[in-house]
Amino acid sequence: MNFNQESNLFLGFDLSTQQLKIIVSNENLKHLDTYNVEFDSVFKEKYGIHKGVIENDETGEILSPVLMWLDSIDYVFNEMKKDNFPFDKVKGVSGSGMQHGSIYWSADAKKLLSNLDSNQDLSSQLDDAFSFKTSPNWQDHSTGKEIKDFENAVGGADNLADLTGSRAHYRFTGLQIRKLATRLNPKLYSQTERISLVSSFVASVLLGSITNIEQADACGMNVYDISQNSYNDELLAVAAGVHPKIDGASDKDYQSGVAELKSKLGDINPISYKSIGKISPYFVEKYGFSVNTNIYSFTGDNLATIISLPLLQNDILISLGTSTTCLLITENYTPSSQYHLFKHPTMPNHYMGMICYCNGSLARERIRNSINEKYHLKQNDWSKFNEILDSSKKFDDKLGIYFPLGEIVPNASAQIKRFKLDSNDKLAEVGDWEIEEDVSSIVESQTLSCRLRSGPMLTNSQSKDSSSNLHSSKLNSIYQDLTQRFGELYTDGKKQTFESLTAKPHKIYYVGGASNNLSIIKKMGSILGPTDGNFKVEIPNACALGGAYKASWSFKCEKEDKWIEYNDYISSLFNFDDVDNFKTEENWENYFNGLGMLAKMEDHLNHD
Repeated sequence: MNFNQESNLFLGFDLSTQQLKIIVSNENLKHLDTYNVEFDSVFKEKYGIHKGVIENDETGEILSPVLMWLDSIDYVFNEMKKDNFPFDKVKGVSGSGMQHGSIYWSADAKKLLSNLDSNQDLSSQLDDAFSFKTSPNWQDHSTGKEIKDFENAVGGADNLADLTGSRAHYRFTGLQIRKLATRLNPKLYSQTERISLVSSFVASVLLGSITNIEQADACGMNVYDISQNSYNDELLAVAAGVHPKIDGASDKDYQSGVAELKSKLGDINPISYKSIGKISPYFVEKYGFSVNTNIYSFTGDNLATIISLPLLQNDILISLGTSTTCLLITENYTPSSQYHLFKHPTMPNHYMGMICYCNGSLARERIRNSINEKYHLKQNDWSKFNEILDSSKKFDDKLGIYFPLGEIVPNASAQIKRFKLDSNDKLAEVGDWEIEEDVSSIVESQTLSCRLRSGPMLTNSQSKDSSSNLHSSKLNSIYQDLTQRFGELYTDGKKQTFESLTAKPHKIYYVGGASNNLSIIKKMGSILGPTDGNFKVEIPNACALGGAYKASWSFKCEKEDKWIEYNDYISSLFNFDDVDNFKTEENWENYFNGLGMLAKMEDHLNHD
């Protein structure tokens, strides 16, 4: 890539489980180049990794070597140097790291970071900078005991979600800290000077000093009280192993333990465009960065994804991979134990909602395979599946739940259940039906689940529906008919309201492998009913792109010395040529019965 025509460059980092990726963009958000290293291809023997991690099947631990991450930074920068990359043109750097992972700095870290020798590599100089040499990976599932401790401390999963935006999860940072502090190695925990998330760790290395955790990423720890914008002392006590009820700690031990953990975590970096410092002299001397290169706060990987697109309030991004993930932007703090809420990384008064489904493409592919077996088609052929799906124009009061794997949302064991409404509008379980019925049923049930759970997070969005003539009186009539038929509806233990059941998203963006199947995403769009369109988009480097965009936005804000609304900035520069706007059937109002059925069907699910 020839960078001669560029005056200002920006780098976006993405440190994920299996690779480090760095994207180069300019001030017009143009993606200019990508550099990366896959950990297994370079560091497999040195660190004994497989797919980027070290696994212990007996304990359930899945860990990443921290020194490997340092090697990866030097490796990628060296590759860029060989490519004659103009480091001196880089004005700003931001990026992301896999959420929830934690790094534990020793008492020597501050001195070692500030005295790096550019003639040596990072890992050899920072070997003594960590009290624990590994970082818990998001796949880690060794903290089952800690899940119970956190939820018991505050009266259950729902209360914990109300406080922190999520129920307790194996991978969340507070649980991992408690495991280290109480079970694995209390001595090393006591010798830990600071604790970083993966995002703030990378930023700290680039700065040459330990920086604070960024506010949005802090929401993935189960210790940060989102409503209060501060750490929660009771949850810090659980993490530190000094909770009076859980640990039997004295008041003195409680106070000192909480204070100690607060010191280790440091203050929170609030959502801001402001630089957190200049790049370390190590990178200036070794690679040729300008001494004026700004480092801007890094965030979590999912959070970086949402800022790689011009997502506004009440917009949804649906990632259709092996699993399905729905990300949406909202002003409503409406937490649930069945999904996540985080602060938005560039919009201070907004949140990112995140609904994660285990059963996505896998479940649909099983039905496709059965269809193809019946019609003697090749296994990977979607033509018959799509033909059947396209012919299903209206909801026919039949619905199935398809969980070949145990599901996260709702929390349920592996199972398949089929229901229909009988002549008395009663829910009746059906043992089986023709395989063709499963085609529309699986896409409908998966999409209706997203509609049920996203509704409470959407804000009065139907008022912006310029394409529909549905007036509030008609919506009221539909809602009254729905409640007469099904009674009050609850999702994940919380009552649905008129507003939540009739809310619509504005725009929906579809990404991931299954987004290439237009029959599937058109059906999903007709059920979700966005007011401002459905968009298919390819963003293969979303996390790194989001980091690069955040860096260029921050630089512009600092240059003009004012807050520029992030979405105004990105919308004015975003290249919409790669976005496909497609039309759907207007079927949104036909799926209210489906909402009622699914809400009631979930009461019949088996749980582990």
